[in-house]
Amino acid sequence: MTINDKTAAVQVAAQGGWMIADIDKMTAMSVGIYVLVDLTDGRRDFYVVPGDELRAGVRARHEGFMASVGGVRPRNPDSRHTTIYPANVETFRDRWSLFGQKT
Repeated sequence: MTINDKTAAVQVAAQGGWMIADIDKMTAMSVGIYVLVDLTDGRRDFYVVPGDELRAGVRARHEGFMASVGGVRPRNPDSRHTTIYPANVETFRDRWSLFGQKT
């Protein structure tokens, strides 16, 4: 979707986090802003995150996890899955002003 000439993606979580099926595909995207919506347990929380910052954070957390398990996922070595949790993006809660900023 496009809002104020900015490309945005909306992702909804209903179970505590946003599931990313393939970290490489997600971090290669060029989406300008992500709107992450948390509907877990009846919440209606919105996190408006600049795309570059979200992708960098996802990559850093994933690499940290992989390092902690010796570089190979313990249950499914071929999985490219990762998760974004609300705590990872808390500083971006209700940052709707990002849609008004010039890029």
